Amino acid sequence: MSETSLRHTAAGQTNPPWLDWALERPGRSHFVHANGARLHFLSWNFEAADKPTLLFVHGFRGHAHWWDFIAPFFSADFRVIALDLSGMGDSAHREQYESATLARDVVAVAELLGPAPIIAIGHSYGGSRVLRACAERPELFARLLIIDSYVIFEGEPPPQEPPRIRGDREYPDQASALARFRLLPTQPDSLPCLVRHVAEHSLCWTRTGVRWKFDSNLPPGGARETDGGQMLGRVTCPVDYLCGEASVVVSAERARRIVDALPRGNGPIVIPSGHHHLMFDQPIALISTLRALLASSANA
Repeated sequence: MSETSLRHTAAGQTNPPWLDWALERPGRSHFVHANGARLHFLSWNFEAADKPTLLFVHGFRGHAHWWDFIAPFFSADFRVIALDLSGMGDSAHREQYESATLARDVVAVAELLGPAPIIAIGHSYGGSRVLRACAERPELFARLLIIDSYVIFEGEPPPQEPPRIRGDREYPDQASALARFRLLPTQPDSLPCLVRHVAEHSLCWTRTGVRWKFDSNLPPGGARETDGGQMLGRVTCPVDYLCGEASVVVSAERARRIVDALPRGNGPIVIPSGHHHLMFDQPIALISTLRALLASSANA
């Protein structure tokens, strides 16, 4: 994959300076055997054990590189890690995925990063995995920041499943695959340079072409759980809940219900004009909001 291709948009224009700054500080890959699988994560300063640990967790079918242009802005104050959940990114695929599997990935990595409790930031499905991990092992987490994550409450029907996508479909070349890349749900106003960066890191090479990294055997939309109220009630650490003003995933009413169900919930903190994938259409606002929230807790 060409480094030059990450520095230009499809129209040939140079990236904004803040993006070049971030991409000039790439994460370093690590592999560990945890929760019965070979898990991959990126670190920006793994050896900085004197700093509080900040763990980023991506959404469904995503990967750690979704945070490449977000995470470097936190490395001055935190030991920064971004996880690939199993079946996604460069982590191993599994024979079977149970409802608790991916939350246990988060628990396993939190144990590895200890002994001090960590701060976790989760987007979308990653946020719900972080919440469930904290509900199961609250002693591992000091604070959570959750970004536009949907929670199903007791008695509710599950939402419509997203379309199943074949991750094992091969394309003859990178350009053919990149032309097919779409955010789910789709949204307007995403910066093309950010989408392309993530799309390029979503691919792996085979002997005859390229394919998506995620496991086609992942259940559509992840494993659905309908005990959201009870689960949120067991999250005992402080939780900041962020959402996009224009999100089609989390309504204002649901965001408020999630916060109200958390014993120490704060928010919802609404990013103006933001959609579900806030790192693509409101990256500066997202970075600024997360940094402000983390600074406020450090100074409390």
